[in-house]
Amino acid sequence: MKKSMKKSKLAIIRGKFLNAYEMQIFAPLVKKYDITAFGSLTSYHDNFSFPVVKLPSPMDVPEFPFKMPVLNRVFTDAHYLVGLEENLRGFDIVHSAQDFYHYTQQALDAKKKGYVNKVVATILENIPFNNESIAGRREYKARFRKEIDHVIALTEKSKAMLLVEGMDEKKITVVSHGINTKIFTPQKDFLIQQAKKKKHFRILFSGRLEVYKGVFDILYAAKLLFTDTALQDYKLEFIFVGNGSQKDAMWQMEKQLGITELVLHTSVPYEKMPDEYRRADIFIAPSKPDTFWQEQYSTALLEAQAAGLPIVTTYTGGIPENIGDGGIVVGPGDFYAIYQAIKNYILYPNLRVAYAKKARERAEKVHDTEIIAGKLDAVYKSL
Repeated sequence: MKKSMKKSKLAIIRGKFLNAYEMQIFAPLVKKYDITAFGSLTSYHDNFSFPVVKLPSPMDVPEFPFKMPVLNRVFTDAHYLVGLEENLRGFDIVHSAQDFYHYTQQALDAKKKGYVNKVVATILENIPFNNESIAGRREYKARFRKEIDHVIALTEKSKAMLLVEGMDEKKITVVSHGINTKIFTPQKDFLIQQAKKKKHFRILFSGRLEVYKGVFDILYAAKLLFTDTALQDYKLEFIFVGNGSQKDAMWQMEKQLGITELVLHTSVPYEKMPDEYRRADIFIAPSKPDTFWQEQYSTALLEAQAAGLPIVTTYTGGIPENIGDGGIVVGPGDFYAIYQAIKNYILYPNLRVAYAKKARERAEKVHDTEIIAGKLDAVYKSL
């Protein structure tokens, strides 16, 4: 009788930011690895195909004025998990995130104590020397570069950032996030539906309602579309799925623009999001950079591609690597270009069909979770 091989033990540390969007890329690995995820007491999600251990964290403290600046200065970084090192005893591989996160330093501490074998970390940041204004973080990052066994850069841009900061290139592999194309699927006969000369269009945005996500650029583009005489026979709806600090300001702007009745704000549980995409006709993700942030990848763009939607997005951060030729890409902050791109989708069914097809094909051939999980498996085996 053939003896079965024992699975390697894999710990995934994400603290407060443990979420279903990213964890789907690890699900195909449960047949090869004994996986446990580590989150905080208030992590975003905790229901996966592998167990979750929740540990107390400063990130669990209820909101108060200047919460993050205060906590980050007290702890150097607030992503600290109480008792993590002891909980990592016996794991073969620990997969953390971000070089300056406190729990990544804890993982390196556990390795130093002999509790774990190897530590890898995913780096999403794409701006060199960012997040170093707080005392101690520069030292965290320097230690990371020296002691980490391998780095998974989310994009080529993230890899370039790491090289600028002094990371050994031999330690870096680029592996992006992925999407389950069996869960996020297009509506039935989606290419036939896009080919129809429709008069009603649902234009979807999904994500944080923040200035850096370009939400006001969407509203300005919406105003131009609603007043365009070439579109007077069309019914347009803009749907914003998500919450954020700019929600009230958006309502005020919608009133000022006179488009309140044509804009819908809603929140949808993640498990219901595939249906939300299937009900949409066009997807828009117009992120724009600021001094300390550029879009790192955009899970919503992955979901929209898997749903086979014509997409309008912007050239910033990791978006070009995400979207490839799967959507129309315009300059960040250019509401007029956004307006023109959406207008062309509305008027020209062949354009919608072409980009809907490109989007779905890219999701299946580039972003599928089985493909991404295979790349992660190759990194783990190389250790």
